[in-house]
Amino acid sequence: MSLVTDSPVHSSSSDDFAAFLDASLDSGSSEETEDSDQLETQRVKRRKVDKMENIEELQDPTSLPPSLEQTAEASMKKDVCTHPGSFGEMCILCGQRLDADSGVTFGYIHKGLRLENDEIVRLRNTDMKNLLRHKKLYLVLDLDHTLLNSTQLIHMSPQEEYLKSQTDSLQDVSKGSLFMLSFMHMMTKLRPFVRAFLKEASELFEMYIYTMGDRAYALEMAKLLDPQREYFSSRVISRDDGTHRHQKGLDVVLGQESAVLILDDTENVGMDKAQGQSDIDGKISLLCFKLSPIWLQL
Repeated sequence: MSLVTDSPVHSSSSDDFAAFLDASLDSGSSEETEDSDQLETQRVKRRKVDKMENIEELQDPTSLPPSLEQTAEASMKKDVCTHPGSFGEMCILCGQRLDADSGVTFGYIHKGLRLENDEIVRLRNTDMKNLLRHKKLYLVLDLDHTLLNSTQLIHMSPQEEYLKSQTDSLQDVSKGSLFMLSFMHMMTKLRPFVRAFLKEASELFEMYIYTMGDRAYALEMAKLLDPQREYFSSRVISRDDGTHRHQKGLDVVLGQESAVLILDDTENVGMDKAQGQSDIDGKISLLCFKLSPIWLQL
């Protein structure tokens, strides 16, 4: 979902950032062989000599995604960049080198992307207004034992060996539900009617995948569930993308917590062990269910 009034419903803040960063990387691909010191020298020199030209470029709506236009305008009024975020330790607006640990990491949108708290708040507020205008909320979906189930091949019992001959083709995953992922040494079974669920849910929610599996696993499961990238786009979060080890946190979700619904098979999702309380208390609705293994046999 975009942050401008006339944007399409399916566009999102994370998609805007990804598109912007991809364009920036493509335009600078011819300079990739230069060392970092030389690049930094050139950036400083350009900022000193062409400061006014850079500001004028920021005012050009075609040079930034909709999600950054307001931030750029605010920065120009102050005649100083507010550094809303960084990519590769460089400000995404002015190119100034920033602290490596500055802001919150959003690597699932684009590797190396970090956003400052003020920018996160601004994006969430603007995104929320657009979301409510389309009468939608946010839905954060777990993977294992919720939308699907995966088993390592070495853990399959002799009684389950027959399943290897009944798997569906990976060439057209939209018509199957049981898949052999040999390159990952595992087999995955989709929950019955999961695609019908996602299709109907997409009309009511902007959806995220959030799993404690690693990023490679999360992306492969997203391909099985959403091969056309029409439901999740870049909104696939893994344990590698979180800010808390062995724990899910909504600080990496670009959505207002008061409008988030979580579907998970564990009740401790979003728990902050350091404070001893849950992020979801009084803010988020958590729908938790215990999985019956019967559907794995369907």
